[in-house]
Amino acid sequence: MLLVPVVFGVGMLGAAVAWLLTVMNTSGSAAGPTVDVRFSSDCAASAISARLEDYGLPGTWSGSTLRLTLAGTPGDEGVPAALAVPGKMLVTLDGVPQTVAIQNGGVQLSLTGVPVSLFTLDIELPEQGLAVAIDGVAQDIESVNSREVMLAARGATSTEVLRLAADRVTQVRHPLPCEVEVLDVLPVPPSP
Repeated sequence: MLLVPVVFGVGMLGAAVAWLLTVMNTSGSAAGPTVDVRFSSDCAASAISARLEDYGLPGTWSGSTLRLTLAGTPGDEGVPAALAVPGKMLVTLDGVPQTVAIQNGGVQLSLTGVPVSLFTLDIELPEQGLAVAIDGVAQDIESVNSREVMLAARGATSTEVLRLAADRVTQVRHPLPCEVEVLDVLPVPPSP
């Protein structure tokens, strides 16, 4: 009976490592298609650029259009939309909103081997009465330890779970200062 969680955990760990090695911190060596992402405004260009840096994806701006080379991994089609997510975290204690600063954020594996988003905040967190919402959506708290909160990620596949956990960390670490939406994503023809 113990073999199933161990095998599942090892499989999730393998998927997590493979995805992180190919997508996160690739130092601009993305090998996927290049696309032009047209946003409704360039007001969030610096925050979006910081998100790209976290992803290790190269991109250049021309007005409100971002030319972006994707990593070439499954789920790349979701990157433009993920860049436009506001990333606003609200922490409440017994229903009262708290002013918090995020000191660190990252993806970690839970004790069951599932990727989670881990945030270190600047306040001590109680285990009871704590709630976290991101962009108005209540999050499932996996665990709380002093100033750290682990948020569960849910998805149909291990790749989806890992991408959600990583996207959430990047979005919250670099919240957008204004509302933007993706107007269109157009492929850039390869250079001759």
